[in-house]
Amino acid sequence: MKVGDKVSFINEKMNGIIKAIKADGLVAVEIEDDFIIDALTKDLVVTEVFMNEKTAATEEPVPVTSPSKEFNLSTNEICFVAIPAEKHKTLTGYIGYYLVNGTDYELLYLIHSKHETEWNKIASGTLGPHNAVNVLTINRPDLTDITSFHIQLLISGGNIIHHPVQKEISVLLPDLANSNKNFPDFAAVAVLVNFNQADDAELEQLRIKYQSEKKPVVSAPKGKTQKLNDTGAILLNSKEVDLHIEKLTKEHRTMTNAEMLELQKSVVRKEMDYAIVNHFKKIVFIHGKGEGVLKNEVLKELAHYSNIKVQEADYARYGGGATEVLF
Repeated sequence: MKVGDKVSFINEKMNGIIKAIKADGLVAVEIEDDFIIDALTKDLVVTEVFMNEKTAATEEPVPVTSPSKEFNLSTNEICFVAIPAEKHKTLTGYIGYYLVNGTDYELLYLIHSKHETEWNKIASGTLGPHNAVNVLTINRPDLTDITSFHIQLLISGGNIIHHPVQKEISVLLPDLANSNKNFPDFAAVAVLVNFNQADDAELEQLRIKYQSEKKPVVSAPKGKTQKLNDTGAILLNSKEVDLHIEKLTKEHRTMTNAEMLELQKSVVRKEMDYAIVNHFKKIVFIHGKGEGVLKNEVLKELAHYSNIKVQEADYARYGGGATEVLF
C-alpha cells in the first residue's frame, strides 16, 4: 500500500484513499467529507492502485517518531509496555504494545492474548540485548475482547540460561500519570524481569545475615526515655495506594469523569502488576466511600487476578473506604 491508493475496509462498508503511511502498520485514510481516520493495513484491501508515482511522492506523510527510540534500553529490566500509537491521541485511537529488553541477555519470547477462555498467539521471536520490538498495534475498541496477556520468556546470555519466565498480566492502557523516565510519556509499564533486585535465594541470605547481625536492644535506665533506632525491614512487602484523583494527577480539573476513572483503573493494574513481580504480601487501595463507583471498578479490576484474597481494609483505620489485597 502507498499514498494515493484507494482502499476498502474489510470489516466495514466504507471506502477511502490513503493519505499518509505511519509507523507500526498504521495508515491515515481519507473517507467521506474529507474526514481522515487511522487504520491498520491488515484491515484494508486495495481496490485501485495509485499509478502517478510523481504525484504520490509529493504527499507529505504524517511524522510519527518511532517509540522504540524513546525507550531507555539499559535499565537491566525486561518490560511489557503500552503507549499511544500517536502522541497526540492518549485516550483514543490505536495502542502500541512493546516488549522492551533493557538487559545484556538475549530473549526468546512467546506472547498470547486471552479472549474469555481462549488464547490467541500474537507474537513470537528473538529479541537481542538492549532492544525493543512492537508485538501488537490495536484499536481500543478491539481491546474489549481481551482480558489479559500471557508472556513466556527464555533468557540466555553467554553460558548462562535463566529459569523460564511466565507472566499473565492484565490489559495495559496508556497511563496519564506515568512518571517513569525510562519510557515515553503516557507509557503503561509492566516489569516482567528485574535484574536490579536480588533473587529469592539472595534475599534469603540477606535476611539471615540481617538477623545474625542485629544487635540486642539495651534497656534504658529507669527514669529516662529510651530512643530506639528503627532499622526497618530489608524487604518491601506491602504498599498503600491512594486512588483519589487529586493524588494521581494535577490535570484532573480538565478531565472528564470517564477519563478520571480510566486513570484510576490503570493505576490499580500497574500497582498490582508491580506488587506481583516484586512478591508483595499486601497492598491497600484507598478509594473512599462515596457512591461506591470507584470501589466497584477496583473490584472488577482485581477480579482479573488469580491466587489473591480481596477484603475490606481495616475499618478502624480506613472507615470502609479501602480495599485490601493479600497475595
